[in-house]
Amino acid sequence: MKSLKINELKKQLKSGQIDNVYYVTGQESAFVQEVQQLFKQLMTPEEAEMNFASFDLTDVSLEDMIGEAISAPFFGEQRLVFAEDPYFLTGEKIKHSFEQNVDLLIEYLKNPTPSTILVIYATYEKLDQRKKITKQLKKSATEVDAGKLDSHLLAKELAKQLNSEGFQIENNAMELLVNKTKGSYSLALNQLDKLKLYAMQTKMIDTAAVNELVPQSLDDNVFDLMNQILGRNVYQAEELYHQFLLQKIDPILLTAIFTSQLRSLIQTKILSNKGLSEATIAKQLKIHPYRVKMSLKQSRHLKLDDLSAMFQEIVDLDYQVKSGQGDKELLFDLFIAKFA
Repeated sequence: MKSLKINELKKQLKSGQIDNVYYVTGQESAFVQEVQQLFKQLMTPEEAEMNFASFDLTDVSLEDMIGEAISAPFFGEQRLVFAEDPYFLTGEKIKHSFEQNVDLLIEYLKNPTPSTILVIYATYEKLDQRKKITKQLKKSATEVDAGKLDSHLLAKELAKQLNSEGFQIENNAMELLVNKTKGSYSLALNQLDKLKLYAMQTKMIDTAAVNELVPQSLDDNVFDLMNQILGRNVYQAEELYHQFLLQKIDPILLTAIFTSQLRSLIQTKILSNKGLSEATIAKQLKIHPYRVKMSLKQSRHLKLDDLSAMFQEIVDLDYQVKSGQGDKELLFDLFIAKFA
């Protein structure tokens, strides 16, 4: 069956072209909520009271949900049914007091009730494509994509949101906001209120505002630590490391993030040396363009051999820690001292 973006779904529902079964994919909570509202708006509050039902399939049987779906609508033309947490579409194992009979849903999907709109919220990171129920769902239902936007579209959407309220945002500030919120529209949207409050007088959101008001993730803080180490700023690196320890962040986790980031740094430098653009590198490595830009800036004056030596050292450190060859806090501290 077909796949729709939210704007396409909006146009389809508005025109009255409504399918009997939809399944929503993606984990962008703001978009999932928007999809829910779009379907609910198909009914008046009075119709919804009699003809709308939502089922959590971790607690309710498919038999009960399908029983609702095949029922005729009361005092209206259609029935709307939401099916949430369909864990059986994934490889996830959940303990239940009952077993879901997915064959019931497979048969329903083959012949859905014409007066019912069934919306299945399959908002998981990954569906199990091998399962018969997943194959039937993809064959019979219309997909609604509520996943992340690419960075260009996300920036455009956020700028549109700000412009509608009379605000503007600097290009560098937008890049930083998208990077700090990991390309999540929902997370970025949650930060806009305080940024608008900060810029109430000027109506212009700058990089300083984003730096000051939008919290950094652990990944970003580790990126700062790497910056200090690569810049040979041993005292600043040690200070950051001890802040991590005070926050009870395990050096094993720091090592894993550091390894991943250093790998990306090396890959970015190699691809850049081959003449690839920042946008192409970001697409190939599946990382945000802002992170590519920062990585290239970070590695500009560094030799690939030095980065490779550091990568080998952090891999060895990971092995030493996990095999119990020394104190993990001390081993990471020695790593900082060696390279900073």
